[in-house]
Amino acid sequence: MNFTDLLSKHAAERPDAIALYDVDHAVSYRALHEEANRLAALLHEQGARSGDRLALWLPNSFAWLAIFLACARLGITVVAMNTRFRSREAGDLISRGRCRWLAMWPSFKGLPFTQILRDIDSSLLSGIEGVLVVGDAPTEPPIPAARMLGYDNMPTAPLPASLQMPAGTAHALVYTTSGTTSQSKLVVHDQQTMITHGHAVARFHGIKTDDAILMGAPFCGAFGFSAALAGLASGAALISSPVLDPAECARQIRQYRATHTFANNELLDRILDAAGDQENPFPSLRIAGFASFAPSLGDLPQRAEKAGISLVGLYGSSELQALVAAQKADAPLSVREQPGGELASPEARVRARDTESGKILPHGEIGEIEILSPSLMKGYLDNEAATQKAVDAEGYFRTGDLGHTVDSHSFVFHARKGDFLRLSGFLVNPIEIEQFIEALDGITACQVVGVAHQGKTVPVAFALADEGSRITEQDVIAHCRASLAHFKIPVRAAIIEAFPVVESANSNKIQRGKLQDMALALLDSAATSKASAARR
Repeated sequence: MNFTDLLSKHAAERPDAIALYDVDHAVSYRALHEEANRLAALLHEQGARSGDRLALWLPNSFAWLAIFLACARLGITVVAMNTRFRSREAGDLISRGRCRWLAMWPSFKGLPFTQILRDIDSSLLSGIEGVLVVGDAPTEPPIPAARMLGYDNMPTAPLPASLQMPAGTAHALVYTTSGTTSQSKLVVHDQQTMITHGHAVARFHGIKTDDAILMGAPFCGAFGFSAALAGLASGAALISSPVLDPAECARQIRQYRATHTFANNELLDRILDAAGDQENPFPSLRIAGFASFAPSLGDLPQRAEKAGISLVGLYGSSELQALVAAQKADAPLSVREQPGGELASPEARVRARDTESGKILPHGEIGEIEILSPSLMKGYLDNEAATQKAVDAEGYFRTGDLGHTVDSHSFVFHARKGDFLRLSGFLVNPIEIEQFIEALDGITACQVVGVAHQGKTVPVAFALADEGSRITEQDVIAHCRASLAHFKIPVRAAIIEAFPVVESANSNKIQRGKLQDMALALLDSAATSKASAARR
């Protein structure tokens, strides 16, 4: 199946059903179908053809969804761009994506999108032939060498009847991976794979035609668009807004009777804050899936439970698509709050491989998680070597995550492979140390990294303290020394104001590489101070 067939089916069977609430503008499946066809005709008239690539640089909106579906009708691959991107990221993605077209909203939030484009080396934008402008057009073309086309322009004629329908294997969307230490990879998925994944997610979470999904993440990322796929596949309604404001989200949940949402724990926590002390504030909301990008869940699981919401941990990636696994809504809270879970597709399989011997491990033993799933990417865009390195001959994707399998269809995620620490010969999950430190009064969050020091790996902690707290590094280390094995005790424990982060489509992710640099600087300064004291 392709997206045009899927949309045509919904428009024929349930034309007046709501496909999208764009803030407070309700869009039916018939209207979405008509808009996608209009835009497809407009782009085709301008010379857009199957195999082209379009950089889609918009926030969540009716226009984003309509442009994506128009491109799917023409066989154009959409390269999804985060609106947070600035000149370096935007130029790199447009160039490496070999984009011929760009769609943008120059006046969105007053952000300087046109100026961002002008700050990019013109050679990186040389492949762009046309810019589709949503909203008010800028006074000057965003890219001088490219023609400017208004989103609301009408085509002179509908699509030619002879225009061939793209196959399900046609490339549909490119995600950027959100790694924190190196250049992102470009991950491409085809139409059939994405639709199949949407059906699997909808079945797993019980999403039906009369349900509504609050979009808790941007369409441009795997996390947000996988949730959208579940809605599109099942014919449910999507509830969206260009800006994820917690109070606005709370209002939309109530007004449009959202039944599901998939968001990071920071947003869910703030939505509950917006609800205040009201008992059962969101009676329609059955499931809230979360991906924990923040340092700690805190009391979110308990608060959600008290509010009558089934909070379930999620797992996914750009390569496998988000929501590839999740905890079951009827499991105990202690299980539901864990990352990982059961694979959404009945055909998917998971295993863990020993990182040193390369052997497949029995259930319960920690190793690198490998997943075989119908949701797997077609590959890294224009990078076959990287694709072969990431996917083995059997089709299992090497996730780079450590965890243990429960059975061949479910697992528990522990940490990224590079995050586990080998301390005094023992493999230690830094989360164990982090959670112990977070239990100390005055500490709100903690991150622990390992660095080489005097010939061995040692743990270094960085903690955020409550406002007004007088907690010190010595307090943290003494707390650990009283209860933890000696090799788990941080050699330094810095109290800092904020963790270094990198922005992604889903959330702000902590840059552990920068924390390691900060840890080395701490150890160097301690060594210098000790040497100076000895000389005195």
